[in-house]
Amino acid sequence: MKEVTLRQLEYFIAIAEAESITGAALTCHVTQAAVSLALKDLESAMGVQLVIRRRSKGAQLTSAGRQLVIRARALVHEARHLLRPADDGTSGFTGSFTIGCFTTLSTLVLPALAEYFVREHPGVELDLVEGTGPAVQERMLRGQIDLCFIYEAQRHPEVETVLLRERRFAVVVSPEHPLSDRPSIDLAELAGHPAALLNVEPATYLNEAMLRAAGVRPQIAYRSADVQTIRALVGRNLAWSLLMEPVETSPEGRPLRFLPITDELGTNSILIAHPRGMQPSGLARAVIDHSRRMLDA
Repeated sequence: MKEVTLRQLEYFIAIAEAESITGAALTCHVTQAAVSLALKDLESAMGVQLVIRRRSKGAQLTSAGRQLVIRARALVHEARHLLRPADDGTSGFTGSFTIGCFTTLSTLVLPALAEYFVREHPGVELDLVEGTGPAVQERMLRGQIDLCFIYEAQRHPEVETVLLRERRFAVVVSPEHPLSDRPSIDLAELAGHPAALLNVEPATYLNEAMLRAAGVRPQIAYRSADVQTIRALVGRNLAWSLLMEPVETSPEGRPLRFLPITDELGTNSILIAHPRGMQPSGLARAVIDHSRRMLDA
């Protein structure tokens, strides 16, 4: 097998992230010819095609390319850390690190995580990517994201996960709602009361499937892709909702009550995910350990 160089891996990672040879060349400050040659040599060394180049669609990774880019990111991270001078007077990791997060989890995990990087890993350039659970995991499997935060129900079959915090659905209402005095609630009691439901997959499917299983056909008055909008509608006593993360007030400062559900719905816990079968880098392991402590699994 021919020699594989870190430079080839760096250019290959750039291709995966930019999804084009031109974009990779701009990122790496080299010519397109240099990137193309590095890719050709890397494919020759590996003995497989890693990238499909299409004039109108840029560069798309093959199945082998998707697997390699994940390993490549870990190797490059470790190599950069290993090659730092031992007596340079600094500590911690260097380079860049990208974290993906399901949008509704962002306020819970991202600000605290950003503070952790500033305090513990100031030499690392942190990039935060928000999106749907499937979207951030797909980008991770393409090598564009190192780790991502998702809910249990969103887990992709090609990822491995670590439990961070167990979560169950709860009914959230205003203290003015007629059901707010209940210590807990049966889903059947919600029939006839206006609902405000998240319009983000898999929440949309899960919420309505759970309600149908309980024999409830919800009177859906509002839908929104923004959890803050849902909380605001509930805070004004316009509807009830099903949410995961308990907060004391709506964005407008109106009080909210989260009622445990008596129906057995199982869990939808908070997880941190990395590609299946790939050993996380040293920095990724540090982030996983810190996240477990942060969310008190």
